[in-house]
Amino acid sequence: MREEITMTSPSPALARRKSGWLALLILAVGMAAAPTQGAEPAYLKVANNSIGSTQHLELQVNKSMIIDLPVAAGEVIASQPSVATVVMRTKTRAIVQGVAGGDTNIFFMDTKGNNITVLDLKVFQPRSDVGNALEAAIARNIPGSAIKVESVLLGDSTNRVVLTGTAISQDDLARATQIAVQFAGSAENVANIVTISGNQQVKLKVTVAEINRETVKQMGINLDGQISVGPVSASFANTPALGGATGVTTNNGPTVGFDNGAGISLEAQLKALERQGAVRTLAEPTLTATSGTEASFLAGGEFPVPTEIDNDGNITYTFKEFGVKLTFTPTVKSNGLLGLAVDTEVSELTTEGGFTVGPITIQATKKRSAKTTVEMRPGQSLAIGGMLQDKIRQQINQLPGLGNVPILGALFRSRDFIHAQTELVIVVTPYMDAPSSTQPELPTDSYVVAGDAEAIFLGHLENMYAVSGGGDLRGSYQGSVGFVLD
Repeated sequence: MREEITMTSPSPALARRKSGWLALLILAVGMAAAPTQGAEPAYLKVANNSIGSTQHLELQVNKSMIIDLPVAAGEVIASQPSVATVVMRTKTRAIVQGVAGGDTNIFFMDTKGNNITVLDLKVFQPRSDVGNALEAAIARNIPGSAIKVESVLLGDSTNRVVLTGTAISQDDLARATQIAVQFAGSAENVANIVTISGNQQVKLKVTVAEINRETVKQMGINLDGQISVGPVSASFANTPALGGATGVTTNNGPTVGFDNGAGISLEAQLKALERQGAVRTLAEPTLTATSGTEASFLAGGEFPVPTEIDNDGNITYTFKEFGVKLTFTPTVKSNGLLGLAVDTEVSELTTEGGFTVGPITIQATKKRSAKTTVEMRPGQSLAIGGMLQDKIRQQINQLPGLGNVPILGALFRSRDFIHAQTELVIVVTPYMDAPSSTQPELPTDSYVVAGDAEAIFLGHLENMYAVSGGGDLRGSYQGSVGFVLD
């Protein structure tokens, strides 16, 4: 039995459709086989017409690349073997492997020493997945920032992170750095080169106002007597100490003596002191600093305090500061608030609490300080420290027994009394500050040195004058103003 198969040719239209489908299929296969844009090449074939040329390539650490040469290689030289190594599989095929990040050159030469090709190779560390996750976390938790993250993986677990871009405030930058440290494992693995875009300069004005009133009263009688009867004599002394409560001693008062000429003498000295004092302190230091930077200010001085005496009698002194001292660190928040770490102190030298050792008098200091951290809006004022103190101290020294006798007992005792009142308030006011080209008025602008005649005949050191209705005065005056003589 014979079977015949008849082949019929397709119609022209069907043939065109099939050829179109075939072209699309070939194009799709070609696109699938072609490498994506920016993909790292894993194979390089040097053509015959490229002998002696230089090839610029990039290779990731721990990745390899196959190099096919047009002629047999006689010698291969890698300038930096610690960056990339070369393994010759055959005389015309080499495998290049990235070892560590860096740049290197690889020379391929034939058996006669002629150059086949030169590979200018850059080996780079890949960006780890930590960088993508960290950048997304910063953008999600710190809205408004434009912080970019560059991250590389060293070894199997060490991430190195670099923060770039801009942030609105120093507070946002600190939060971004804190998040990056959690991803990188430690602060040493985070490099921060973010730029702050907003105004980060803060001016702080601190007002320290204090009134200190003090009343001191002292009363005492020193009795000295002597009795002589023939060859026998006896004497007594009653000298109650003063200054136990106030630290103040006085010799004010009269002295009365009695001597009968028969060996009996008596001398009484009355010591009495009444003192009233008032101290007014007003300090208004102003400091300007950028966000996150500490600024300090001291208007005062230093005084020596002996701390050590060697075997030769030489005294070692340590200097202590006193005056108006201010230290603060501002932080600009992204919500418009200002964070302030303020440490202010006002101290002055005083005799109260001081003492004398031989020829050396050691003074004490009276100090008022406040240290706190607050958040507030620019221009607002806040009292960070205040004190209302009413202190009464008194001390009575007397001769036992005789000092308890009514009325006459006053001759054998002394009384030391002090009443001190202190009213203190410390107010801080922050401002957002910007540099200004305007020259502020200086304290020396209105200072005029007195002439020779005024200095000699009137004892003036400076002149303060103005014409009625005009001129700048260092003070507030009303009415007709002429010459002001000190």
